[in-house]
Amino acid sequence: MHRALLLMAAVLTRAIAPQTNATESPDMDPTTPQARPATSSIFRSGVRLPTSKPRRQQMKQGKADSPMLNYIFDSYATSNKHFHDKFRAPSFEGDVTSDDTLDADTGATVVFDCKVTALRDKMVSWLRVSDEEHLELLTLDLDTHTADSRYRVDLAGDNWRLALSDARVQDSGIYCCHVSTHPPMLRRVRLTVHPPEIIMSKEAFLETGETLSLKCAVLHLHSQDVPAMHWFRGNSTAPLDEIRGGVLIDTDHLTLTSHLQVARLKVEDAGNYTCFLQSPLQMRAVARVHVLQGSSLAELQSGVKTKSSYTGLLLTTMLLVLVLWYDDR
Repeated sequence: MHRALLLMAAVLTRAIAPQTNATESPDMDPTTPQARPATSSIFRSGVRLPTSKPRRQQMKQGKADSPMLNYIFDSYATSNKHFHDKFRAPSFEGDVTSDDTLDADTGATVVFDCKVTALRDKMVSWLRVSDEEHLELLTLDLDTHTADSRYRVDLAGDNWRLALSDARVQDSGIYCCHVSTHPPMLRRVRLTVHPPEIIMSKEAFLETGETLSLKCAVLHLHSQDVPAMHWFRGNSTAPLDEIRGGVLIDTDHLTLTSHLQVARLKVEDAGNYTCFLQSPLQMRAVARVHVLQGSSLAELQSGVKTKSSYTGLLLTTMLLVLVLWYDDR
């Protein structure tokens, strides 16, 4: 009988133990069974219901408690840093109300700039308009569509830059930067390539014993090669500094100017002096040099005026004689 009572007590103890453990909390003092649990959960009928306090704390702590959400948020923010640009229409940078103008020397490299903002999926091309209003496609995006190897295009930021090397006079005209919007956007640039020319004074009057000084300049010519400039007198094919002493020639290859000096002039030094550009192209300029002996320039000018006056007076007299002779008849 006593053993049966002990067995029933053990069974009841095991049946009650799980309920007691389920209602206990790690923070509850077993010596004070009336103490309220200090946990953030309340158990009712075996169901765990979270309280509102931990949720408020989680909301206050923000994204630091959610690494995956933080990663997604940061990735989105980075990829959409310029999200507002997706709603902007493409546009040219700068004033496009009038044509841009470029002036270039023959042989120089010409650079055309075309800055386009918010381009997105549109295409940029360069066109050339000839004198006959004929359109020639030069480039499309970064591809060249012309057989002329002097053209090339590159992209620097938003700037679609077209470069034309070794410019020629026939390259003058209108160049258009085209964007494939609807309607299409156009920016026009008017290029003028100046032809080269050589200039020098046409005539000079000097006395014997003086020093001749002539300066020759080549304009609107750009060359990477060293130019070859020579001086000749009369019909001679030999350079002047090789056939006469006292000749000084100073040539500036950067500015394409040449300065000739001939010391102690003689009467036989008179004649035509030629400044000849041999390369990169052939051009020449001629000056007529007069060398006077025993008279000054002022006397020469006075003598010319006196001779002209005498000639006019002689002609007037002859006409008067003829008129009187016809009257007598």
